[in-house]
Amino acid sequence: MINPEFIIKIENLKKRNLTLEALQEILLQFDLHHPKFVGFAFRDELNPKGLLLTAEGTEETGITIKVPKNILDFDISLIANLLMHEMYHVYQRTGDNQIITREEREWQAYREMIFHEKFKNIPALDEFYIRQFAEKALTYYDRMSDLLQAKYAVEKIQLQKILNETHPIHQNLNDDVTNYNVFEKIDIRVGTILEVNDFEESYTPAYQLTIDFGILGIKKSSAKITDVYKKEDLIGRQIMAIINLNSKEIETLKSECFVIGVLGNNQDIILLDPARKIENGTKIG
Repeated sequence: MINPEFIIKIENLKKRNLTLEALQEILLQFDLHHPKFVGFAFRDELNPKGLLLTAEGTEETGITIKVPKNILDFDISLIANLLMHEMYHVYQRTGDNQIITREEREWQAYREMIFHEKFKNIPALDEFYIRQFAEKALTYYDRMSDLLQAKYAVEKIQLQKILNETHPIHQNLNDDVTNYNVFEKIDIRVGTILEVNDFEESYTPAYQLTIDFGILGIKKSSAKITDVYKKEDLIGRQIMAIINLNSKEIETLKSECFVIGVLGNNQDIILLDPARKIENGTKIG
């Protein structure tokens, strides 16, 4: 848990527009350091609610971490983990054990955001971000060579276990019931996508979906399917979604249902749909 006095300290620096000084305080608070790190600099923002950090430079010249000016608008736990991610890249690009391929670098850094094995003082993320960053780690794992995948096979199983445990279904169903009773509790319905918009506030690329469930009404959701589907291909498409999970705040979106898909070979999500057009709101079971 982050000390409330430290949070107030960072808020005061933010009010005085001392963003880079606040980030240095975060580094000190969570023991993030490396001799080749030479400081922070600002980068262009992707959008007012987006957040992208990069580590730039070389071992010879020193490495700078570039941050958007809006970085202090986000939760300190998230900021600390993102700074840790970039500091991890500093380690990977210096010294005797440099990591050559981007896939391995990102796999290691995203996995560290979940397990905190090297940087043990970093605060834990909430389950929403754990899922996001675990999925990003597995995306880079799938892009690695067979040799590297074999090297990290055990770590991959550990990460997949974490991802399974933080799945929304696990958060809302009683673990003590039998498998059949679990299935009976899940209300899966058919709906038609009415509207698709870019989810610009999401840390990873996603769409915001507006879905018509007939007599059950219109519900909002999000889906990280931008690599597979174009927006125009989704309009009018029937999908299946769980509608009786608790609503969840995802950045600026109140997600009211969970769209169902299957994971492809590259961790791409392929939407499930009925074999033929049926009435919106029809129950699956």
